Amino acid sequence: MNDKMHKLILCFIPSNVCNLKCEYCVVSQTNEWDRNDIEFKYPVEHIINALSKERLNGTCYVNLTAQGETLLYKDIFLLTKGLLEEGHYVEIVTNGTVTKRIDELLSLPDNLLEHLFFKISFHYKEMKNKNMEEHYWNNVRKIKASPCSITVEIMPNDEIATEVDEICETCVDNIGAVCHATVGRNDKKNSKELLTNMSQDQYVNTWSKLNSTMFNLKMDLFGVKRREFCYAGRWSLLIDISSGETSQCYGRMNTQNIFKDLSRPISFVPVGYSCTQSFCFNGHAHIAWGVIPELKTPCYFEVRNRCCNDGINWVKNDCEHFFKQKLADNNSEYSKAYKILHTLGNPFFLFKSLFHDIPGVKRKIKKFYKIIRGKF
Repeated sequence: MNDKMHKLILCFIPSNVCNLKCEYCVVSQTNEWDRNDIEFKYPVEHIINALSKERLNGTCYVNLTAQGETLLYKDIFLLTKGLLEEGHYVEIVTNGTVTKRIDELLSLPDNLLEHLFFKISFHYKEMKNKNMEEHYWNNVRKIKASPCSITVEIMPNDEIATEVDEICETCVDNIGAVCHATVGRNDKKNSKELLTNMSQDQYVNTWSKLNSTMFNLKMDLFGVKRREFCYAGRWSLLIDISSGETSQCYGRMNTQNIFKDLSRPISFVPVGYSCTQSFCFNGHAHIAWGVIPELKTPCYFEVRNRCCNDGINWVKNDCEHFFKQKLADNNSEYSKAYKILHTLGNPFFLFKSLFHDIPGVKRKIKKFYKIIRGKF
């Protein structure tokens, strides 16, 4: 099946519930483990209808990520099933240890599982300390053997930097290929500097041993302010699943609520030249999928896939074709004149959005105040 990808939809599940407690986790950094009282205002059926192909103008890649462990969200099965049945491709970010939910998801029909992708974090130190290594790898191998696609990804941190060779060997033994690596950032600082005590050169030399396309791309983007015209907001959205509040991208104010009135069209307005981030820290997704068309980077397939020693790809079936696309393949780009018009009108759009979600504005100000004081 040659489905065309029209949008990247990032669905944030604001729950901090987790069965692990990794020290490099953003929840640990900001000391918010007690934030588990979020009210989910809409039933799953309503959320699925809000994210229909009709409202989103085509087939989308929908990422489901909780602040804690995604598979502990009580409605994750129904939400995933509904989105797959709607015709979307779905990514679940998980630590790979919640066996009951994994088995439940793998019971779905094969035609749906071929559109399901598991981003499985490898919390190497936690697995060893909690004696969960065999439990973890059993789940990973189970998912790999299914019609689903997978990737295994480690968070580089200084405490395991001397064990890179063992990490590589463990991954090859258990899943046929070395894990990818992401890049840790210090969320206590607005600059989001590297989460390490090493120099950048030491950090890169240490973790480049994994030969990870994802790591290489993230380091190429790290600390580089993006000044090109960005289509985030038009070709992608960030949605709070608990409320329907929606923003163009990370760090932006909420501009609309797409759950309140399903008869109301969704506004797809690009960030353009007004990115507020110090660098695109989610570039392994946004930029790999092509929200900045002129920036030539590996596609999402290259960022996520590994070819195993048995010749099997981690990303397979329909996902392989889907992951090799760029958003510009199926969406129209703006002319130079229209980019100028958007740039002139964008400040008015952003000012208007301030009054859309006053509580959200207060939260952003409070977070910024904590950052500049260095206290969380």
